[in-house]
Amino acid sequence: MRRNVFLKGSLVVVLTLLFTACKKLEKPVSSEVTLKEVFGSKDKAEQFLWNVYSTCSIFEFPYYWNSTSSGYYHYGATYTILAAACDEADAYANYTGAEAFNKGNWGPSDIYWYEFRSEFCYKGIRNANIFIENIDQSPFSDQEKAAMKAEAIFLRALMHFDLMQRLGGVAIVDKVLKVSSAEDIPEVTIPRSTFAETVDFIVKSCDDAAKDLPNVYESRFRGRIVKGAALALKARTLLYAASPLYNSGEPYVPVSDPALRAMVGYTDGYKEDRWRLAAEASKAVLDWAKTESGWCGLYMGKNNPVDRYEEIFINPNNNEIILDAGLMGTNTNNYFVRFLTPGMVVYGGTDPVNVGITFNFTRFYQKADGTDQVWNETPGTAYPYSEYQRKLGELEPRFQASVFQSGTEWSRGTNVRYHFYEHAARQLDRYNGVGFLRKFVKGVSNNSSPAPRWITFRLAEFYLNYAEALNEINGSSSEITWALNEVRSRVNMPGIAYTGQAEMREKIRRERAVELAFEQHRYFDVRRWKIAGQEGVMKGGMWGLKLAGGANPTYTLQKFEDRAWEDKMYLYPFRVSETNLGYIVQNPGW
Repeated sequence: MRRNVFLKGSLVVVLTLLFTACKKLEKPVSSEVTLKEVFGSKDKAEQFLWNVYSTCSIFEFPYYWNSTSSGYYHYGATYTILAAACDEADAYANYTGAEAFNKGNWGPSDIYWYEFRSEFCYKGIRNANIFIENIDQSPFSDQEKAAMKAEAIFLRALMHFDLMQRLGGVAIVDKVLKVSSAEDIPEVTIPRSTFAETVDFIVKSCDDAAKDLPNVYESRFRGRIVKGAALALKARTLLYAASPLYNSGEPYVPVSDPALRAMVGYTDGYKEDRWRLAAEASKAVLDWAKTESGWCGLYMGKNNPVDRYEEIFINPNNNEIILDAGLMGTNTNNYFVRFLTPGMVVYGGTDPVNVGITFNFTRFYQKADGTDQVWNETPGTAYPYSEYQRKLGELEPRFQASVFQSGTEWSRGTNVRYHFYEHAARQLDRYNGVGFLRKFVKGVSNNSSPAPRWITFRLAEFYLNYAEALNEINGSSSEITWALNEVRSRVNMPGIAYTGQAEMREKIRRERAVELAFEQHRYFDVRRWKIAGQEGVMKGGMWGLKLAGGANPTYTLQKFEDRAWEDKMYLYPFRVSETNLGYIVQNPGW
């Protein structure tokens, strides 16, 4: 039986959404269309499915501009990306939501940036449920209807995962909630589910969807959900579920209420079997790619490994993408470009956010020969600029593809090199870290076409998921290193040898950080691993390499910020307006 399930937004907002979902679809004024009319037409039913896609926030709104609030949102980072709210990066501008995360200035009363994410999650869930309950009356073949329903089931599950990774146990809304009078209000006052129930619902939904999803669509439907996406969501969900944040005998903060304890993790102690399930699910993704998809694999195009890695994020047609979220910038006045690229070099504006890559994170990158870089780490001591260039230039291809550092080209191959200390007028002195973010926006400019894309699932993640889960059950050492080294060899990095479970855990986490850098993984990874409170991760000193000009330019290791962390932050709080309703249980510590 579900207990204490969370339903988004204030009750007024929920009722408004649900009243409109009861009998009529939202259309322009004076144009009312009934469900029977919509689902009685192939064209209109198909258009409604595209509406389900667009209102599922991970598709339309991984980044989005909200004109009402004048905000550019990304899981609460606001005007920037989540990477700037963990050890990966920093947003130079002090008006971003990431700044509030980093200073600890957020909580139930001012989690406004999160409100929009949950609103759109539940709007997407509502539309998915409408589609699931009505598609059978459409004039499609049984096979077509089953496949389309599977797409909506997947999207509904994806929205539940989107909430679960931040809140723990959440509202499982698996039907259209009809509200026509005050007597129906109890139907929407749903209490929170347990964490286990939430995971089980997502996993079952993925299993149900996978049965009827095709392995591929014709090219004009690229970006449509295939079987591999359902397998991928299941694998990611089970990896989270097996991780220390949830799969532990002790919660991340003391919890005296047994019901609340069940909402934030498993209550039966650590179970190794959860890692086995995660390993099997990730292997299923790899097996699907190899034997069923007929097209999916690690991208191996381009001769140069830097170009090869860059291509994944700028070419929407590469075969590694299982599912992407579509173009970023086409419907947002190009805010993706505006807020992620060096202001006066690319965007041309006067208010750049300027995302810089921290020295903390730079240390994860090895040199191209597979050895660790040796850094001068005496704070405040000036070293030659030529050494800055040499040491960063020696780092592996994924660093070169991801970071725009001083002395390099923004658009590789143009031979236009920027030395940051010479370009204060272009605002290239406005960054914290070692250089600017290049990944996703390599070579783009304001109003560039095509706009950058955001990837929901790509195959490399599941090699790393498989290695991580298999290592936690002391699985085959050869399988672990195979999975890890498949990812490394793609960018011409030397293989890693097996050295025991504990050492491999750190190697896998390091490889995951580098391969999936800035892709919205590490912010959640350090939480599910319960390492966010370690010095230099989400807490404590953040460092950069500060450049100075003159006749003999130099660089200096400098701390630019101390960040705040409390263990209650492992999960987000519910807004105070939710807990004031009386049936919403707040996450512990808030």
